[in-house]
Amino acid sequence: MKIATLPRQQYKDLLAEFTLSINLIKKWLDDVAGCLIVGVGMLKGGTGKTTSSIFLALYLAICLGLKVCVVDTDDNSQSVDNWYKLRESREEEVPFDLVTYDPKDEEGPDLDDVLDELSKQYDVVLVDVGGAGKEAYWELCKMAHFLLLPVAPSGFETHRIAPTIKVASRGGKANPNRLKIFVALIKCSGNNTLADDQRGAIEVALAPLDRSKVDVFLVNENFQISSSTYYPRAWEHTPKRSQLDEFGMLFRYAMKEVAS
Repeated sequence: MKIATLPRQQYKDLLAEFTLSINLIKKWLDDVAGCLIVGVGMLKGGTGKTTSSIFLALYLAICLGLKVCVVDTDDNSQSVDNWYKLRESREEEVPFDLVTYDPKDEEGPDLDDVLDELSKQYDVVLVDVGGAGKEAYWELCKMAHFLLLPVAPSGFETHRIAPTIKVASRGGKANPNRLKIFVALIKCSGNNTLADDQRGAIEVALAPLDRSKVDVFLVNENFQISSSTYYPRAWEHTPKRSQLDEFGMLFRYAMKEVAS
């Protein structure tokens, strides 16, 4: 869905039916959570988790005015870390903080301890989870309020959804919150039926999963992320406020379930 192209009334209807208002999100943070912990990632590389993490962090910081920290746990690429350093080298101001975490550092703290400390300092802690880090995933799922699993409409990516959720569910058993997992199609083009085709395949893959400890949602088709050119260009060109709306709507969609 490309927000900017929607008729005004359709946009208003989507807001009213599927999303939580910004004021209610802030109230929930103040009254209930204190700090929102969000994980972004799949147990597969190249699914768009870093792009999703950056756009979500920018939306939360710029549009909602929240104090945000991103934790980059992907020791294979540290993509958010590299994106952040590029901005620092240009002396560009980034509206969120960054912590780079190495899950292979045996002498370092556990991820759940890091998140516990950060939760005392920030409104939102957003964790970019590496493609192969099962232990980091378990530790994150012990504390996260929700996970976002971004996948392109391709069988090469969607076949990893079920294994990822099974790993997340193991960590979710120890979570005092009811962990919610959102599978979101990204890189969706209006010029083909790939997204529609894959929705059916994802629903089949999700059907047999054990949901006794976690809730799993396939994001409504209206909140799929489009293949807008400014997403791949975000490495060189820091996204503008007007380019954050799609991920902002996706976040507000998830929050309606989380805060219910």
